Amino acid sequence: MKKSHRPARIAAALFDFDGTLADTERFGIELDDEAYAYYDIKPTPAEKASLAGTDGSESVPALFRAYGMEVSAEEFFAHRRPNNIIYQEFPIKASPGAAEVIRRLHADGARIAVVSTTQNTLVATALQRIGLASLVDLVIGGDDVEHHKPDPEPYARALEAFGMAPAEAVAFEDSPAGVASAQAAGIYTFGFTGSCVPHELPAADEHFSSFAELDL
Repeated sequence: MKKSHRPARIAAALFDFDGTLADTERFGIELDDEAYAYYDIKPTPAEKASLAGTDGSESVPALFRAYGMEVSAEEFFAHRRPNNIIYQEFPIKASPGAAEVIRRLHADGARIAVVSTTQNTLVATALQRIGLASLVDLVIGGDDVEHHKPDPEPYARALEAFGMAPAEAVAFEDSPAGVASAQAAGIYTFGFTGSCVPHELPAADEHFSSFAELDL
């Protein structure tokens, strides 16, 4: 794949939500543990983290195959509480420094989008709860696209909505699937390594462990 270049001027900033803009993944793992208990398995932290940033359709069966079991994503999620309680009830918070970065980008004229595998209305609810909703121009949720990350469709849809080319945008992601999605759409991608479930993101164009350290 041809390497993208960091835009001289950022016209669109596209942010993943879970694990990037907000520390939600610890709560997702808490819910996942309920299903692991049902199946009487104890995945390693790395195996648990493999579900982050995905819709589970491939990652869940892959995890269970390592334990000699055939379990679909639908079966897995039937044995845990639904994700909506994370966004509607759990004590989620914005990642430190994220609001300041978004305000700075807005002041420079950038459009802001959240591009997530999570349902649109749940992301919108969470953005309100953590005080970022007024700073976001667009939400692309998992129910807005046919193909989820790592497919490029979610990011391509955000660019289409803004009427912008990939070379005008940057993306911020914390998972390999998210980085792959943004880069497949041709977008210069910052890999966030400060999540509570940190991933190695060798494919990202740049890395940052805190929004406070970003130089945009």
